Parts: sequence; C-alpha cells; structure tokens
Amino acid sequence: MHRRLFLSLVPGLVGCAGVSLRSDALDDAVRVRDVTLVFTPKGEGSLTLVLDVDNPSAWDATLSGVDYTLRLDGRRYAVGTRGEALALAARAHQSLTVSFPLVCEPQGSSLERTRSWRVAVDGAVALTFAGHTVRRLPFRDQRDLRLARFQPLQLKPE
Repeated sequence: MHRRLFLSLVPGLVGCAGVSLRSDALDDAVRVRDVTLVFTPKGEGSLTLVLDVDNPSAWDATLSGVDYTLRLDGRRYAVGTRGEALALAARAHQSLTVSFPLVCEPQGSSLERTRSWRVAVDGAVALTFAGHTVRRLPFRDQRDLRLARFQPLQLKPE
C-alpha cells in the first residue's frame, strides 16, 4: 500500500525537482552588468540593461521575459516589460541585453545640460519551465550616472 502511494507521487515530485532549489538560488541568479541611459535633444531615449542570467535548476528553461522599474534620484520614472524567447539550458549562463524606450522633455540642440543622477533599476527575469511553470529571478542595481540632454517629463494637469 505504501509502495503504491509512493510510486503514484514520484511523477509529481520529478516535475517539481527542476524548480525546487535552495531558498536563495533564484535571488542570486541575475546580476546587472551594465546600465546605460541615453537621450536625444528631441526627448527620445532608451534604457539598456546588460544582465548575466543563470539557470540554477537541473532542468532546461526558456527565458520568457524581463520587467523593470527605473528610479531617478529616488522617484519612479518608468516601468516596462519585454517578452523574450531564449532557451536556457540547465545550470547554464546567458548574457542578455535588453533595451526599453524612454522619453523626456525635449530640449533645443543648443541646450546641452549634463547632470549626475542616482539611477536605480530593479525588476525580474522570467524563466519558464516545461512551458507552464514560471519563476521570477529578481535583480537590482544602483549607480550614479551623468546624463546629457535629460530633463524629466513635466506632467501637465488635466
């Protein structure tokens, strides 16, 4: 009787094995290697992140997306998400570069302001196992960046 019960549970246990990890394995799986913010005088810009991603599990996965929150001098400036479809083998490492569009107040080409900002970015990389189990691998980074041609958007009241 006990043997039948155990054998009936084995397939379920095997399915969970790929994502049953030490408690901090997912917290350490993504590292931010580089953060770049670039803006044009027309107010167009981009946030580019270079992430080092590890698959800490014993099972192949698909890197299925990235989300982020960008803070400048402690104030939330932008949030975004981007879908991906990148295979990541068990215990493998992958470098991932993702860019997100941003906007700021347009400035004339004659105005060339450069200022240092405290830039903080946090978010998560989504790993999908067996097509349906999704695990979020968090990341966080903070650094001072000098930004040229950047003035935060001034929202107009309605």
